[in-house]
Amino acid sequence: MKNIFAIFLFLMLLTSCQTRVVSMNKPMQNNSLELYKKYTIQTTDAKILKVEVVKLDDEKIYGKLKSGETIVINKSDVREAKKVDVFSSVAIALAAIAAVIFVPI
Repeated sequence: MKNIFAIFLFLMLLTSCQTRVVSMNKPMQNNSLELYKKYTIQTTDAKILKVEVVKLDDEKIYGKLKSGETIVINKSDVREAKKVDVFSSVAIALAAIAAVIFVPI
């Protein structure tokens, strides 16, 4: 039971840790997004897209969806953009697993 909980916790933390790159409080800058990185982008019409950015210009973001479809998003339509932060996710998950193992319940 303890192992199942630890594995579940590890997977949950690994998938949920994302760094917010663009939000309402943090507006889009020229260097906010990096090329060939994967982002979860929420548009102003509440669509959530998982995109790999392939090209940027002053007004648009050109990306590729997991299905291979090419998509163009206006920078003004981006409400929020999140980047998966693997290093932080692994560090938090390892700390949580260590806490479960070493702290008696």
